[in-house]
Amino acid sequence: MSADIIERAELADAEVRTKLQAAQAPASLNAVAIGAADLEAAMKMLAAMPDSRRDPAIRRRALRQFACDAGFADEERAGAALHARITALSNWIERHDPHGQSDPQAVLEAAARFPLSELSAGFGFDPAGFQEMVLFIEELPW
Repeated sequence: MSADIIERAELADAEVRTKLQAAQAPASLNAVAIGAADLEAAMKMLAAMPDSRRDPAIRRRALRQFACDAGFADEERAGAALHARITALSNWIERHDPHGQSDPQAVLEAAARFPLSELSAGFGFDPAGFQEMVLFIEELPW
């Protein structure tokens, strides 16, 4: 009986740790400082990959290696942050700017700066807030 209780307590503790890690994930990814140039270079690297190498696991390894080569201190977390931001940007463009009416540089700058959030479909950008930031950046006198 005591082994059963210990096992249930360990499972409950593991569930709590998993939920805590999931809640901290956006904060952890947002803590990685990624510039628009890094984001653009990572996207170009992924786009240049042959179709046979576009498996999600291969893409994650490629982004981790990109982060290492780019000099990020924690290439594991930086690779994950790049992956999350690229995915969030792709999803936002597909749903909110499918015709590419926004300024591409403003979109990249916003994607590098805007905080990732936990959305119903996973990590992403709050659509209204992200659009507002894109419009703000478009108006800046670069």
